[in-house]
Amino acid sequence: MGCMNILSGYAKNRRTTTKNAINLVVFNLMPNRAETEHQIISLLKRTPHDFNLTFCRMKTHRCKHFAKDVAKRYLTLADINNQHFDALIVTGAPVDQKPFQEVDYFTEFKELLQWRKTHVKTCLFSCWAAWAAGTVDQVLTGHPHKQKIYGIYTTDGFTMPHSRYFTIPVNQVTGEVIAGDPEIGATLIHSDKTASYYVTGHLEYGTNTLADEFYRDVSKGLHPHKPLNYFDQKQHPHNTWNQTATKFYRQWLSQFKKAA
Repeated sequence: MGCMNILSGYAKNRRTTTKNAINLVVFNLMPNRAETEHQIISLLKRTPHDFNLTFCRMKTHRCKHFAKDVAKRYLTLADINNQHFDALIVTGAPVDQKPFQEVDYFTEFKELLQWRKTHVKTCLFSCWAAWAAGTVDQVLTGHPHKQKIYGIYTTDGFTMPHSRYFTIPVNQVTGEVIAGDPEIGATLIHSDKTASYYVTGHLEYGTNTLADEFYRDVSKGLHPHKPLNYFDQKQHPHNTWNQTATKFYRQWLSQFKKAA
């Protein structure tokens, strides 16, 4: 495990950077920001690299909870506008049942996509961010999905959790479809043109993340169906995607010869 310099966010532990580390910026769009930070950090620790890790938020997003605390801990695009990074991660967000233009930070999101063209070497977009970024980048065409795609799916050898209300048909992608099938669409897309990966699932999810989501929705009276291929016979969540997540992140970041 390499050195992890976390420069902002709830997990902040440093003020200074390590010279030969990978400079990675994460725009965390998830409402459970501290948990998502932990998931991403845990996954990065399974690679052999040192990191200078910066967590950012969308300044134009109106947080429903802990708005002042989030603003205090997180940086914005304006704060890092003049910096350059090796890699960018943009997380998913629970806004995939809204038209893009109704998402309060969509204009800022498009500004981020433009900024990254000259300030970031490689990018990874997850779930809603993959759909939105791929649409703006003209790499893919996605469609709203009435039935939630919910559970653990394996396509072309890539296993990952999914929790989304959209699909990207494999025949409506101009980039490279690395993984996907007719049932749930493309799940992993790469574009040389944008130096980006678009992942419709959540490689970073912890073992209990989908279970927590399921039981939360049950408590709200939403009557969700159980996530597929996830609970064992005793109704315990079963993690089958760790190997895929670790392998993908190791391969994605192997282009940077900054291993510890």
